[in-house]
Amino acid sequence: MGCGSFAGIFARTLMALRGEIDLYFASRDLSRAQEYAARFNGIDAFGSYESAAADSRVDAVYICTPHHLHLEHAALAARLGKHILVEKPIAGTLEDARAIVAEAKKAGVNLMVAENYRFLSAVLKAKELVEAGRLGQLRLIQVQEQYPFEPSGWRNQAELNGGGVFIDGGIHKASVLAYLAGRPQQVFAMAVDPGRQGLEAEDGIVLMTRSAAGVVGIINHSWSAGPVTERPWVSLSGTKATIYFELGRPWLKIIDGTSEEVIELADDYRGLVPMVREFHQSILGARDPSMTGAEAIEDLSFVLKAYESMRLGVPVLLD
Repeated sequence: MGCGSFAGIFARTLMALRGEIDLYFASRDLSRAQEYAARFNGIDAFGSYESAAADSRVDAVYICTPHHLHLEHAALAARLGKHILVEKPIAGTLEDARAIVAEAKKAGVNLMVAENYRFLSAVLKAKELVEAGRLGQLRLIQVQEQYPFEPSGWRNQAELNGGGVFIDGGIHKASVLAYLAGRPQQVFAMAVDPGRQGLEAEDGIVLMTRSAAGVVGIINHSWSAGPVTERPWVSLSGTKATIYFELGRPWLKIIDGTSEEVIELADDYRGLVPMVREFHQSILGARDPSMTGAEAIEDLSFVLKAYESMRLGVPVLLD
């Protein structure tokens, strides 16, 4: 559902799974859906989301529409018995997010949030190394991305987007931080002065967190230029070693002060292929997927608490 720019990236990447799944495209503009179907070897195209969700050939929907519309589209899919893979953030408000989870539960369909960073090979390897004690006691996690981007349309309407850079792309970083270092108990956030005129919300944010285990987290995410980070990077520091990797790169470094080891990893297709495969397998196995609606609500709550801290100018506790 939705034929925007990222839907094209998603569809192009999923051509690697054509032996496992078939793709259909739905847009409010039938010609656009037909264009995507032709370009990405889709089976069919629909000129409305309702007709796509009602089609008996469709088992599940991928909702790639603006997140202020996610509840409307998820509820439609659930009522028609379709499993749901919904883009992050799950919604713009906790009220909508909880309603989406409730709709899926009532309908008995699987709900997974498309947090592809959770399936990046470097993130999974880092999780394995942290849990195996390779870093010793984890002390600090840092996540950084600075890349020029000019939001337009609904992305530059604070009421529709729910904020700026942090609820949009930054929620990826919030999810990675929580996954690797534990859910924060408190957060202190500050907006960076805007890099361009005419923005309704923040285009840069720096925040610090602390978990129940005492792990400190730092996120620096900006849509303003420079110095540009070609890929977002993550660093995890413990009492024995440090891990460094760039999100989307098939390698990871372990640095212990006297030596540096580079671990080569498999290409993860932006995490999209393993993410969709997990969604598919969860449906076939009649089990919960690994990125549930409940986890997505926690990620959204983290983001909204950061915004609360930013407004108040003080650290705030997470529920």
